[in-house]
Amino acid sequence: MEENSKKIDTYLKKITGKKPDDYYTKIIPLEDLRPGDILAFSGEGEESLITKLILCFTNSWVSHGALFYQHGPVEALTDAGSTGIQGHKVTSNPEDRVAYVSRLIKTSKIGNKSSFYSDKEMAPVLAAAKGYVEQDLPYPYADLVFLALILLYKDHSQAGIKQSIIIALLRCLAAELKKLLDDKYRHNYTMVCSSLVYQCYLDASKKNRKFKLKLTKDADLSCRTSKKGLLNQNRRKANTLLDLYAEHAAEYDFKTEAFHQAINDAEPISNIEDLAKEIFESDRSNRVMMLKGNALSSAIENLLKTLMEVLGFTFSSIKDMIKNAREMQAMFVTPNDLCFNIENVKKIGKVHLNRADENLPHEQLTDFSKI
Repeated sequence: MEENSKKIDTYLKKITGKKPDDYYTKIIPLEDLRPGDILAFSGEGEESLITKLILCFTNSWVSHGALFYQHGPVEALTDAGSTGIQGHKVTSNPEDRVAYVSRLIKTSKIGNKSSFYSDKEMAPVLAAAKGYVEQDLPYPYADLVFLALILLYKDHSQAGIKQSIIIALLRCLAAELKKLLDDKYRHNYTMVCSSLVYQCYLDASKKNRKFKLKLTKDADLSCRTSKKGLLNQNRRKANTLLDLYAEHAAEYDFKTEAFHQAINDAEPISNIEDLAKEIFESDRSNRVMMLKGNALSSAIENLLKTLMEVLGFTFSSIKDMIKNAREMQAMFVTPNDLCFNIENVKKIGKVHLNRADENLPHEQLTDFSKI
């Protein structure tokens, strides 16, 4: 396993995505952060194999998103992690993990000058974050769920990984998620880390549209859809695995039993460590077109059904399941999106941050709804 880990680390050094350090050049102290600042944490040095797969499939150097919340009574951020959506105390030392900081800008109509919102003006965003924290919803295996969503929602139309490996990984993740169901774990879906940040700003924008984060056209999930996405699915090129599955299911009038007839359920599920080794040893420069087929569609459907059940979604039909997945896709962004693909923010710099594992008591988070 140590040899495998070295191969993975060697591969990650070859990531071709934008390097945040080339764009966030200024090192800033913790004191310079403002409530509402968007944080994208570097994935370098992370030990989790799932985190490394997330970096691989997003071709990114960042693996986690958070919202800086306050300087007092204790310096804290809010994020979605393994303990749910919570507040966490933060400190800063030079050896701590790097977080890349961006900040919402407001543009003056006179001279098109840009400035930042005051802490008081940012209150609606922060109040939305505290509202999610106060729900106290558990969220174990957050990275596992996040990887499953990335596989379903990211553009894999021409992946640099063999389709057989993608199928094996889909089956493996479904098996891992089913263990949560065996433990009687079900969850009313909130958000994964980066989606929480986007959602807090979106909630605030319902009262004032200036708070909506504007995603660029080249955002990681450029095939993101609105709630009308299901109606338009046949007009759109199938780029994501979800698109490919939805298109295939529609051809069968959503009677997808045929997808599973030729699949041998007794076939052993691959080990995620072995799959990771194959993925990181593959030549990603050789593009492989994802092709519709019963084996692929069966694996996608199996993962999708399991994911929907884990996240607490109910559905009455395959078409209804796809519709729920589309609605969730509309709110899904990646840490790489937070780092690079928002138009109405300024890249402030980078800060070394240590996020405490313990959840911060709710009463230590300022109630911005009263400001």
